[in-house]
This record gives sequence, C-alpha cells and structure tokens, in this order.
Amino acid sequence: MRANILVVLLVLLVGIGASLLLIPHSGELALQKFRDRDYDSARAVYEQRYAAGDRSGTTVMPLTRLSLAQGDVDRAIALTEEFVAAEPSSVEARELLNRLYQDAQRPGDYLENLKALAELRHSADLFRDLAYAAGFRNRMALKVEALTRYCTLRSDDVEAPQELAALLAARGDHAGAVDWLMRADDRAKGEIQPDSRELLMSLLIDLDREEEAFDRARRWLGENPTVADMIGLASQLAAASRPDLALRLIEPQVNGREHVLALELTYIDLLIAAGRREEARTRLSALPGPVEDVQFGRLLALEVNAGMLRPALAATKGRDLHLVPDWVLAGLAETALREGDRSFPDRLYRELGDEFLNDYPLLAANIALGRGDPAAAAGWAERGLAGGALPPGDQLAAIRILDRAGRHGAATAAFDRLPLSSGIPDEQLEELAALFIDLDRAPAGLAWFETRRQATPSPAAGQGWARLAAKAGDPAAVADWLAGQPKLPLGLLLDIAGSAAERAADSPPAVALALAASRRAFALDPSPRSRLALANALTATGKPAEALPLLAPLLTDGGTEVEAAYIAALAGAGRSEELTRHLTAKLAKGNLSDAEQQAIVTMLLDHKAYRAALPLLRGWAERQGGDWLGVYADAAAKAGALPDLAALLQSRAAVAPLAEAEDALYRDTLTTLGRKTDLRRYLLVRATDSRLPADKRREPVSALLALGDKTGAEQALQRLAAGQGPQSEDFRQLAYLWGPRPPAAGLDWIEARAKAASGPAEQAAWYDRLAEYGGGGRVIAGLGGQGAAPAQPALKSPYIEALAAAGKGKELAQALRTAVPEEAAPDRLRRYARLAEQTGQRAAAAQAWTALLARKPEDADALRQLGMLAYDENRLADAERLLRRYVASGPDDYEAYYFLGEALTALKRPAAAVPFYRTALSQLRHRAGRGDAAVQTEANLLNRLGKVDDAVALFEGLRKRRPADRQLRADYASMLIENGRLPEARRVLALP
Repeated sequence: MRANILVVLLVLLVGIGASLLLIPHSGELALQKFRDRDYDSARAVYEQRYAAGDRSGTTVMPLTRLSLAQGDVDRAIALTEEFVAAEPSSVEARELLNRLYQDAQRPGDYLENLKALAELRHSADLFRDLAYAAGFRNRMALKVEALTRYCTLRSDDVEAPQELAALLAARGDHAGAVDWLMRADDRAKGEIQPDSRELLMSLLIDLDREEEAFDRARRWLGENPTVADMIGLASQLAAASRPDLALRLIEPQVNGREHVLALELTYIDLLIAAGRREEARTRLSALPGPVEDVQFGRLLALEVNAGMLRPALAATKGRDLHLVPDWVLAGLAETALREGDRSFPDRLYRELGDEFLNDYPLLAANIALGRGDPAAAAGWAERGLAGGALPPGDQLAAIRILDRAGRHGAATAAFDRLPLSSGIPDEQLEELAALFIDLDRAPAGLAWFETRRQATPSPAAGQGWARLAAKAGDPAAVADWLAGQPKLPLGLLLDIAGSAAERAADSPPAVALALAASRRAFALDPSPRSRLALANALTATGKPAEALPLLAPLLTDGGTEVEAAYIAALAGAGRSEELTRHLTAKLAKGNLSDAEQQAIVTMLLDHKAYRAALPLLRGWAERQGGDWLGVYADAAAKAGALPDLAALLQSRAAVAPLAEAEDALYRDTLTTLGRKTDLRRYLLVRATDSRLPADKRREPVSALLALGDKTGAEQALQRLAAGQGPQSEDFRQLAYLWGPRPPAAGLDWIEARAKAASGPAEQAAWYDRLAEYGGGGRVIAGLGGQGAAPAQPALKSPYIEALAAAGKGKELAQALRTAVPEEAAPDRLRRYARLAEQTGQRAAAAQAWTALLARKPEDADALRQLGMLAYDENRLADAERLLRRYVASGPDDYEAYYFLGEALTALKRPAAAVPFYRTALSQLRHRAGRGDAAVQTEANLLNRLGKVDDAVALFEGLRKRRPADRQLRADYASMLIENGRLPEARRVLALP
C-alpha cells in the first residue's frame, strides 16, 4: 500500500514538472504579446527584463521597436546608443541608430555614426553618403576622406574623382587634385567635364608642368578636331592665363584649314591676350565683309581690345547696338566724348536709354553733361562716388562733374571724404591740384603736395605744389621755383599768374610772381589768352595803363571776359568817362544778345553809371519784373529817378496786384517821395482787392492805421470780415477800432451782417455781437416781431441776451418760458438762469435751474441755487434735499452749509444742523478780507453752536462800526431775546 502511494506521488511530481515546462517564460511571453500587437503589455515585459539587467539584443531591439511604435523616439535612441556602446561592431544596431538619428533630426550624431557604419561595412555607397553628409555639415576634411575611400572602392566612377579634385584644389592640395583629375581623365578617355579640364590645365601650369598640360590638351584635341573643340581647349588654356600655349595648340589648325570666323576671332583674341596686338590688328583688318549679328558684338570687343577704336565706332553705324556688350559701348562712348563727337553718346541714350550705363556712372555723367542735363550728370556722379568702386582718377573726375553741374557743395563734401593716399599716380596730380583750388581747399592741398613732393619727387608733384603755393603759399618760393624751370606748360603758367594776381593787393611778392608768370606765358604763346592774362596781371599789380594797349586788340571778339578786363583797366587808370562812353557806344550799336546787354549793364552799374543803364533796366523791369525790377529800382534811386519808378509800379498795379516784393517797393517809393495821399489810396485799393488772398489784404490795414487813416482801415476790415463770421480775427480787429461802443454806422453794419446771414446760427452770432456792443434794442426789434420770442431756437439766445441787457424782466421771463423747454445745452441753461436772477425773475430762474438739473443731476450751481430758492420760499424739505446733495461734494461755500443748517433748525432738527454750522464756521474763518456781512454770519453761527458770548462780542463790534444800522440792532436784539438776555436786548433797542 505504501509502495502504491509512492508511485502515485512520483507520477504527480513528473506531471507537475512537465506542466511547468509548458508555461512560457518572460522572454517568450513578451515576444508573444509583441506578435499579437499588444504593445503596451509587451513593452512592460521588455522594460522589466531591461530593468533586471538584460542588455542582450533579444531585449534591446524589440524594446527599441516598441518605443518607436509608441512614438517615444528619444527612448529608442537612448536604448540603441547604450547597446552600440556595448556592441560597437553591431551593424544592425548602427543601421537602426542611423534611421533614428535621421528621424530625430540630429545630423551631427548621424554623421559620426554613418562614419563608423561605413568603416564596418566597407561600403562604397556608404562612403558616398558620408561625403554628402559631411559636405552638408561643412566638414570638408571628412568629405575629402570619404570621397577618397569611395573613389578607391569605385574606380569605374569618373565623376566623383573630379569632385574630389576640385575639393582638394580648394584646400590647397594641388598635386593631389592633379593626380585624381588625370586618373579620371584617363578612365574617361579624355571626356571629363570642361570645368575639370580647365582646372587640370590651371593646376598643371601652376605646378610648372606646362608641357604636360599642353600634351594633354593636344590629346584632347585629337587628329581631326572640330572647331568647337579647338575653341573650347584654347579658351581653357587662356582661362588658365596661358594664351601662348593656346596659340601653340591651335595655330597649326588655323593656318592649315579654310577660314572659319568663330575660330579666327578666337585666334585674334588669343593674339591680343598674348600681347601680339599688331598681328591681331592685321588679321582684324583683313576680315571679309560685315559679320552676322551673332558675331558682331565679339568683333567690336576685339577691335576695342586691339586699340582700333575709330574702326569700331565706324562699324556701329547701321547696326543694332543691343548686339554689343555694355563695356564695349562704354569704351566707344568715352572715345567719342574725348574726340568731341556727341553723336554716338546721343545715339546710345536714344536707343538704349540710361540703364546700360548703370555700371559706368562716370561715362553716364559725361554723356548727361554733353546732352545739357546737369541734374542727371550730378546724379550719375553721386551714384558712382557712393559705390566706392571707382579708382582714384575716376573719383576726381566724378567730383569735377559735380562741380561742373552746379553742385559745388556736394562736390566739396565728396572731395573732403576722399582718402587721398600717396598712391595717386602722377598723371592725376594736375586734376587733384585744380580741385583743391576750385573747391576752396588750397591750404590743405598745399600741405598735401608738400608732403608728396618730399616723399616722391616728380615734375607732376612739383607743378601741383607750384599751382597751390601761388594760390595759398609763399609767392617768393614759387618765383624761385619758376626761375629754375626752363620748360613749363602754358596752362600752369597762366594758373600761377592768375592766382598771384588775386593776391597782388596784399602781397608784393605776389605782384612779382604774377608779372613773371604772365610775361613768361605771353612769351611762350602770344595768344589772346596769354595777352589777357598779362593784362589782368598788370591791372592787378597797379599798372592798368600798360594793360590797355594789350587789351585793345582783343575788344572786337574777346567776349565779356575781355570787356571786364578792359573796363577794370579803364577804372584802374581813372578813365571813368571813357569807360561810360565805351559801354554806352557798345549798347547803341545794337545787335547784342540778352546776355551781352546784361553784362554791359552790370558793368555800368558796377561803375556807378546809373543813368546810362536805366533805359535797358526799365524795359527788362516792365517785361519781366522780379529781380530786374529790384535792380531798376536800386539804379533809379541812385540816379534820382524815383518818380519814374513810381509811375512804373503804378502801371503794374493797375493791371494786376503787385507781388510782395513789388508791393513793398512801391510803398517805400511813395513814402520816400512824400506822396501820402497816393500811398493811402493804393493801400485801400490793395486791402479791398478781391483778387488777393485774405492774408495779403489784411496786411495793408496796419499800414493805413500807421498813416492815421482809421476810416480806410475800417473799410478794409469790413470787406474782410463781411465774408466771415463774428468770431474772425478781422471782425475782432474792426471791433477794436470801434471801441466798446461802436458808432451808429458800426451798429448798422453789424445789423446788416445779421440780416444777411446765411443761416440761423450765423445770424444768432451776429445778433450776439450787436447786443454786446450796445445794440440790444436793435436785436429786440429785429427778433421780437410783435413782442413774441423768435421761433428759431438758435435766435432765442441773442434775443434773451438783449432783453436782459435792456432790463426787460417781464419780457425776459416770457421768452425763457418758451426757450428753456427746448434748450438742451447745460451752459446755455446756466446762462439763462443767471440772466433771470439778474433781472429779478425768480420763477424764470428756477425754471432754468430745474431744466439744467434735469440734464445734469449733480450740477453744483443748479443744486445750490434751487436749494437757496427753496429756503427763501420756506420750502424747507426741498431746501434740505437740494443743499445736502450740493454739499456732498465738499465745496468751499460757507453760505450753503449755513443755510442747510438753518433749514434743519427750522425743521426742528437742531442736532442734525450742528455739523453743517461747524463746517460753515470753519470755512468762514479761513477766508481772507471778510466784510461786515461775513462777521454777522459768523456771529449767527456762534449763536447756533451755543457760543453766545462770542456771538455777542462780534455783534458789539459791528454795532460800534454801524451805530445807525437798524436792521443790525434788530438782528442783535433778536439773538439776545432768543437766549433770554432781555436786559441786554432792551439796551440794544434803547428801550426804558
């Protein structure tokens, strides 16, 4: 029996053990849940295993994928990174980590992991991907390394070595770049990209391997090259700065085949680049016939580069300028401008506009000057200077253009901003010196040239110094320098002479220099210019009589400059009569232009020959007015011809109102001549001239008043104010003239304005002024009709004001009964109430105050006045209600507090009145300058507050000051009786 039990137990144990084997363990359970897509449960199991220290791939990888499935990318990355740290050679883990880094947008981590993965897999594609990623992150060293590994693994790829070579060249590894390019070229059998060919040529030449470059180019060319191949290879060698090799490469082909224009032009281009210009010009001249449009621009460019500018300009005739490059057009335009040919620049502007010149602002400025457009020229010059790209010489030229265009200030400012370094070439020093002088910077220029002359001596530096020293330096030093220079340009001598002549009046050495320089210039070239310079120097140095014989031959065709010099010499020699005769005779000959006539008149005026100048000046003044009128007026005054000036101005004023300057001139002239009547007449006409704006008509009023013409001023102001309202400044001025009580004529005028008003509002405003100035009766008569108030609401106010001013209380009250219910403006209601009070119409006042309070429930004035009225009428409850509302805001009004207290006292509520009495007493005592009425009120307040003795003291003081005042004795006695002090009351009343 016991054996059977043991057998049974054994069987049971075996069964239990077998059943335990059938139960899945945690890993199998997690995998099962993963496959069943029970992700939450599966992840919980894998997390438990991970937390228990299981870092194997069977745990980490599923857990990573579960984290991704649930959107937890950061957890997935952390798990994979930890696994890779433990298993760095796991390809599967690194591939997963790559995808995770891409999803998380972590390019830096992706790059490092991709580098490790490429090393593990030794994959060309991965190294290619690594190169792209490294380039994107600007990791050029890594890109070079990755591309090198890729090119080593993929020897069949000819594109990648070219990319690698360009990268190596950019990093300075020229030899390595050449090696990879030559490998690629060999593999591609000479078919690498044109850019790579050009780079290879350039690198070989830089490495002094020209023959290799030439041999490879010749190999590219082949035995029967096409024209395109020859042009392409030649261009690559030229781009590598070796046009000689390009010529050597294609010269046999050019000379050994039939003429092809494109190849011929390329060959000519290479000749120019190699410095063989004469050969280039010969071949250009030999080209047959006109070329097609597609080659025309290139042909002109070659002609310009070869120095064949005139043939190039001639070739443009009849051709479309759009075919020509802008820089070629710019060069041709500059050539035309230098030679005085305006037709080609005009054609450029006409056919292409100015847009093509955006890159050539200096040329554009010169073209604009040639076209007579100084504003455009200045704009182009400023644009060029603002860019900062112009070389020093062009900057100086741009500043000169600004000055020539009349923009002296802008030219000076631009010149001051120039960084004038010592690197300015000698050929630009003359222009620099001239700008220093012309822009009033001679002292600074002299200092600059002294430094330049010491640092870099040259004839140009010496001449620039001399030009500036004559203007602002030591004339004696310039004279010494001049004596040591046997040959000098005529222009320099003339500039030195002119500058020295300007200083001759204050400097004896300048006199000697002016004469020496001008005589030397005259000896070098006895031209009219030198003759004039010598004559000016003689005149400036006090020898005008010697200048006259030099100038006489120049007078016929010398122009205004010679005329000025001749006149200066005549004036300097004291020959004023001869001068006047000369100029008058010149005018009498006629056939002079306006400019010549103006120049002569200016000379006459400068030399005080006013009478001789007057006829011409008057004609110009009559026709043009403006500045000429001012010049004529000045000359007429100095010549004693003011009546003529007055007549001229009178005739102009009869046609149209005079301008402001002419008006002032006419007034001054009439004043000087003492013609006050004419002046008053003119001022009145101007003040009432409707063609003038109001401000111009207003100004003469003051002048009329200054002349004592009050009547005229009133007439002018009436005309001005008639078109405006009574609030205008003109009416206020008119009212000021009339004074507080205008004359009957003034009241008539105001009444007429009221009756002629365009609307009730304007009419009311005029009636307000009429009432204000004592015309209340007129207002009542005009608006009252048959004794009734006007129907128009706007007219009721002036009617009521007039009634109040006339003291017509009953009529006022009647008018208010109709006006108050219709009035909505609080200020107007307040005014009505005050007017009613002034005329003793308490009921009408109460009506107005009540209406105001209805519109403004907390209006202080209305509450106070209605409260006081209620108290006076013994409506004590109303008085209390209204005055309480009034004092709630805490006004400084002791009377209101007092009467509120009195109302409460009368209502048998003395205790409630006490606070108001106290406030009234406090406010009263804080007032300055109190009169007897206030003192009596204080006595009453003291009595109400139980301080009877103090009240008695105040009453006693009042009684002594006013012993005959019965009302005072009565009030005093009443107070005493009220407090049971009958003996004292009998004494006050003088009773037995």
